[in-house]
Amino acid sequence: MKQIVLENLTSTLNKNPLRVSTLVQTRTTQACSMKTPLRPKYLVIAMALLSFQSIYSFNAVAQEKSPVPITSNSLITSSPIISVQTETLPRLVDAANPKAKDLIQLFQDAAQFDPIYNSAKYAYTAGKEAYWQAFSVLLPQITATYSTQSTDIRYDPNLNNIANRKDYTFSNSGWGLNLTQPLFNWSYFEKYKQGDLLTGVAEANFAQAQQDLIIRVSQAYFDALTAQDTLDLFINKKGLINEQLQQAKRNFEVGTATIVDTNEAQSRYDLVIAQEIAAQSDLLVKKSAIEIIIGQPVDAIFPLSKQAKVESLRQERTVKYLADSKGKLASNDIIEALHLSTGNTIEDWVRQTEEVNYNVIVGLLNVEIAKSNYRSVQGTRLPVVSLQASTGYNNSLGNATSSLPNTYYANQISLQVSVPIFTGGLINSNARQTAALYDQSIANLDILKTSNAGATKQAYLGFTNGIAQIKAYEAAEKSALTSLQSNRTGYNVGVRINIDVLNAQDQLITTQSSLYKARYDAIMNGIKLKSLSAVLTDDDVIAVNKLLH
Repeated sequence: MKQIVLENLTSTLNKNPLRVSTLVQTRTTQACSMKTPLRPKYLVIAMALLSFQSIYSFNAVAQEKSPVPITSNSLITSSPIISVQTETLPRLVDAANPKAKDLIQLFQDAAQFDPIYNSAKYAYTAGKEAYWQAFSVLLPQITATYSTQSTDIRYDPNLNNIANRKDYTFSNSGWGLNLTQPLFNWSYFEKYKQGDLLTGVAEANFAQAQQDLIIRVSQAYFDALTAQDTLDLFINKKGLINEQLQQAKRNFEVGTATIVDTNEAQSRYDLVIAQEIAAQSDLLVKKSAIEIIIGQPVDAIFPLSKQAKVESLRQERTVKYLADSKGKLASNDIIEALHLSTGNTIEDWVRQTEEVNYNVIVGLLNVEIAKSNYRSVQGTRLPVVSLQASTGYNNSLGNATSSLPNTYYANQISLQVSVPIFTGGLINSNARQTAALYDQSIANLDILKTSNAGATKQAYLGFTNGIAQIKAYEAAEKSALTSLQSNRTGYNVGVRINIDVLNAQDQLITTQSSLYKARYDAIMNGIKLKSLSAVLTDDDVIAVNKLLH
């Protein structure tokens, strides 16, 4: 088996949907086919009658359920069949709100309240005691005792055989001091090593908990930004569709468009109402996720600047062990994050993750602990040598045979050697068990490295490809906006139909939604990549926070 040399680890982080189903009923008119051509004046009369009938039908339906005017405080469909109204949520993402918080403020609040982080902090405090508990078995064990006893004997005078016996009383008291010093106990030596390793496990787990806190706060933050952006886009989409709907109605009233355009726009309007309601629900869920982490209500958060350069987060770092002259880890070495070039390739990041990821470090330490357990079991076959010394004082006043006091001091020193001869096969069974657990710890470490390698590749590609996606979506947004403007102009002059404008609006909203999400995903993948490589620090949180405004 591969030998792993790891004597000690000193941590550098001691410091501290709502789902809405809407039934939409629409009415459409079908064009009448004429088998014989009409004369021009009859054609004009027929078109006038058709327009009059359509307007009459539309007005009759509208009077059946008149729409409510759209206001800034309500979400209302102008459907001729149904009306939906709900209150608009306050904006979560609002830089003008004096109570708005940025990423750093939320992170600071989470560090004070988050139960997961607090649990890891207390586990770290408790885990550090493993070293002192293991070290204590190598030190002298001293115990002090004190006892006192009084005995009063009374004979029954009615019994003949003891009629001549006299009653008497005697007492006994004393104290003792015992010392045991292990001189050779292989199991104790291994337990001491395990205490040192367990302290390293506690430190690495706490360091990973700090990195996880940054990821969870950042993920909740950008999920909320995504939810707010989605809601804003649907509100904007609703406004655009409403403009198109009103224009279609006006064109129908003057006879330049058919009822089909109005029904199509109405259908899109009703759909966006449902989407807006779902987006409101999702925003509430994402806001609640932040509040769970920080333990207090959130009024508003800062948005990501639309001009933010996400590629500015790219930093080339590596982490290495500070080794001694023999190439081994010295007992007080520190793992440091250094600003050294790694070539910035995916292989470099994967290699770094396999070597210095905090969970990998925990896995390495667990391998060493399992190896020490095996050695400890093997050591139970060896003799145990200990030095024992005691001193004491005894004072007896009277006894069954004499009424004279008996007082003395006693000092004793001895060397004790014990050798297990036969334990019923317990040692052999424990040896086989610990050997299997050692192999299991190695297998678990390999699983962890493989998992981290996959996660590192995903985060690396998510970040690098995300940068390219952002640039592509920015170009697509400009094209979609130009396309919408062209289609609206074409509709006004009669070379485009209403559905073309509505499709162009959908394309613009979809592109903008993808652009905003690409920005957030790229940032999160960059944060996750650094966390996997154990180089995520407060400086990275500050760098991301600078992208907010």
